[in-house]
Amino acid sequence: MIDTTATVESNLEITQGYKLLTLDFNQPIYARAGQFVMLKAHDCFEPLLRRALAIYQVKSATQLTFLYQVMGRGTQALSILEKGGKVDALIPLGNGWADFFASQSSPQRAIVVAGGIGSASVLMLSEELKQAQIETHIFFGAGSGQVAKGCGLEDFQALNLPLTITTDDGSLGERGFVTAPLEKFLQAGGNQNAVIYTCGPWVMMRRVAEIAAHWETPCFASLEAPMGCGFGVCVGCVVAMKEADPKSYGAYKRVCIDGSIFPAETIQWEVAAMTH
Repeated sequence: MIDTTATVESNLEITQGYKLLTLDFNQPIYARAGQFVMLKAHDCFEPLLRRALAIYQVKSATQLTFLYQVMGRGTQALSILEKGGKVDALIPLGNGWADFFASQSSPQRAIVVAGGIGSASVLMLSEELKQAQIETHIFFGAGSGQVAKGCGLEDFQALNLPLTITTDDGSLGERGFVTAPLEKFLQAGGNQNAVIYTCGPWVMMRRVAEIAAHWETPCFASLEAPMGCGFGVCVGCVVAMKEADPKSYGAYKRVCIDGSIFPAETIQWEVAAMTH
């Protein structure tokens, strides 16, 4: 974990409300798919705390990109930065998707389920699955075609992997929630020797976990939670787990250092949904 100040290389608007930030850390950074960082515009005193953003892509040894939605004061402060601006960064944080590859006995198929800006956590994963020549099907859901573009759809399309797109309003791909075609895919035999990797809204991931359990398919979820520090001290990002862990906080685990990726079946989704 490195606490440093990075330099803005670019901060491009993909579509209204969605931007792609490229930072140069002025030193080599080893980052893995699924990890995240805590960022704050330098010399910005309000808000005080940094914001957690998933690492979208590794551009070079010293440069990383971050796809984000401008939602609150923290991301608003980041959104107005221009080339040469400074960003305080704590990096890299959390586990990675690769931590769960070894736990699977030679999976022949990967299923990636991305919902909204949760796509930022799974692009590098999708790239690595393709490089490993693992059969991969991506399910990409968004509120609209415009939102899908803002969430990096074109980068997923460039992978030339089987891709199913859904939008809530039907403006692109299938109309409805992304979990509907996922369930049909598993029902048609797509669950054979498959592993599901997902990131997105809590309600979506909860449904993905239910579907995965029904079809007896291993599922791993990258969680998002309000964070104060990002390294386990503030205990502000705990989520309820089904089994207590004496090494953690009883029936809870911290998303920042115990995750942010967990086996979906270990999460108490009903309890977690009350706080997210």
